[in-house]
Order: sequence, then C-alpha cells, then structure tokens
Amino acid sequence: MPRSPAPPRPSCPACGEPIGAYEPVWWIGPLIEATETSWLNLLDALAPSESLWHAACAEADGIDGG
Repeated sequence: MPRSPAPPRPSCPACGEPIGAYEPVWWIGPLIEATETSWLNLLDALAPSESLWHAACAEADGIDGG
C-alpha cells in the first residue's frame, strides 16, 4: 500500500526557511495572538490568516507572546 505524501512544510514569514517538524515555533494569528507550539501539533489546522514563525525569528522581530 503506498504511503500518502507528507504535507508541505510551512515557511517562516520572517526568514523564508521551511519550518522543521520538531522546531519550536510561534503560531501567530488574530484570534490567538502568539502561542508556542510545534508544526506537528497543528498539521492542517492553520487558518489563512495565521502563520508559523521560527521562535528565534519571532523574538528577533519583537513579536510579543510565546
């Protein structure tokens, strides 16, 4: 039985690099503000108005939260 392809990895809006499955990220959106999470915890749950940022990129950009 063939395996289903992995979902495409999201890219960090700040640096443009793909986000790794186990990297600490900030989930940023209008209703949730900024919350620490992992891409694996969300899979396909991101709304169009939400994004995932590398934790270091969010902190360097001065985004409050986490």
